Amino acid sequence: MHHPNGRHRRPVESLAARLWRLPAAAALATALTYVFTPQTPGPEPRAITPAPERPALAPAPSVEPVEPDAPEPDEIGGALVRPYMLTRIPRPRLPEGDLLAGPAPGEFDELASLIRHYLDRSG
Repeated sequence: MHHPNGRHRRPVESLAARLWRLPAAAALATALTYVFTPQTPGPEPRAITPAPERPALAPAPSVEPVEPDAPEPDEIGGALVRPYMLTRIPRPRLPEGDLLAGPAPGEFDELASLIRHYLDRSG
């Protein structure tokens, strides 16, 4: 039988009421946790002390240079020159002349002609 006053049906909640229930429950849980959790003391802040002073270094002993009668072969040309090293440092040889003057291999003929044309126009 249908009751005219509607007491047998559950009330319908709106979407806004459902959405308000979640943040309200979270806020209540956070407040209760704050109230009922005992406060534990944290570490006490420490004062920063100045760095300890470093001990002073003793002065270096003075050494008088001793000149040998005959210079050693390692010291003739400088500190880095050794007898087995070449006295002249080889340098890379730079190519001379027109690099594109000779006959180019098969597939590069067109590229070589385009480069020659570009060089003639741009100088």
